[in-house]
Amino acid sequence: MNATTDLNALFAMGKTPGELGFVMPIETSTHACCWMAWPHDDHPDAWGRTVSAVQRAFVRVATAISRFEPVRVVAHPEVAADARRALPANIDVVGIPQDDIWFRDTGPLFVKNSDNQLVASNLVFNNWGGKFHDNEAVDDAGVGAALARHLSVPLYASPLCGEGGGIHVDGDGTAITTETCLLNANRNAGMSRKDVENELFHALGVRKVIWLPGDDGEWITDGHIDGMMTICAPGKVIFENNPDSSNPRHEVCQENLRALRAQTDAKGRAFDIGLIEEAHMVEAANDHTALSYVNAYIANGGVVMPGFNTPTDDAARHIFERGFPGREIVQVEILDICPAGGGIHCITQQQPA
Repeated sequence: MNATTDLNALFAMGKTPGELGFVMPIETSTHACCWMAWPHDDHPDAWGRTVSAVQRAFVRVATAISRFEPVRVVAHPEVAADARRALPANIDVVGIPQDDIWFRDTGPLFVKNSDNQLVASNLVFNNWGGKFHDNEAVDDAGVGAALARHLSVPLYASPLCGEGGGIHVDGDGTAITTETCLLNANRNAGMSRKDVENELFHALGVRKVIWLPGDDGEWITDGHIDGMMTICAPGKVIFENNPDSSNPRHEVCQENLRALRAQTDAKGRAFDIGLIEEAHMVEAANDHTALSYVNAYIANGGVVMPGFNTPTDDAARHIFERGFPGREIVQVEILDICPAGGGIHCITQQQPA
């Protein structure tokens, strides 16, 4: 048997990546490529934009990332030719059935071991706790497994329901997540906090889980962590704040910040926390418009972060320059994407080198 067959056989016998020494690397580690998923369904009620406008914004983001590392775009076979025409020639298009743009949540989470073996660790995707009908995302529920088969990478199917945007890891044993997301009955009914922590160990090799309160007012994701903070290095984060004390977001940010400051990571380190203001001056298109700067993609040698064509963009970029020294910071305007509730981190997924 080859290594892939060996691991799949072990998974079939009940072994897990965590038990076998696999760990999800920190996003600042070297990537083989960035995976994205082509937007093709026209949902103007969700986007507030036409799908063509969303596609143009998607191309801007993909092009920016491709300056730093290979980009590969999963596209439904029925529209793969359209994606190929729209994207630059240096970006690969892979025909796999998929529904929507949010590959951070629908794609597999890649873990690796000390021998650099790779495993696709797949969480259960149920449309963000059943927010949308199953028939609206039939292919997204299976796209992670389909990509693993395409890559001939061993697949671990976790029983944990959740999304990649709900979990940040430092590659050093720590995961940061929110109670409103992974402990939500719409995802993991009947599971205790300890149950979820055990499954994060089995799926991602996590040794310590830091629980932040989250945001029960964030309707689609129930408070994904990647809209609150990003990890620059083990023990070092950029955390987002809303400076307007009259805005409900202000207290949500402060509550989560207080919770993080009270914690230490898996190695016992207190967190070095850099603060950044969200794009609070932008008039939101709807209640779930994502105005988060920290929802950014960390690439090989660079960071591609959101821009909103607003006065706070420059200050946010300077904070990222301090948080990620030695990396080029590129800002891409995403006003055609953010009304649907996500940003650049939400539409990307790194594959470790």
